[in-house]
Amino acid sequence: MLQFIRLTSRVINKAHIIEITKPSHDKYSIHMSNINIDGSFILFSTKQNVIEICKVNNPQDYEYITNFIQTI
Repeated sequence: MLQFIRLTSRVINKAHIIEITKPSHDKYSIHMSNINIDGSFILFSTKQNVIEICKVNNPQDYEYITNFIQTI
């Protein structure tokens, strides 16, 4: 099994996915973690990135994520 999800516009590391939600019947929201290490100080800051996948705008990606969820 691949460690990455290949979408049409990006490649996602599965290890960074926090959750996948479905806010509507034709849309997925992929919540990603993003850990930054800053400069000479050891500062860890986390923020969430959200990738929106819409069935109308991104039909290939929507189908891929649907199949991905069904195989889990």
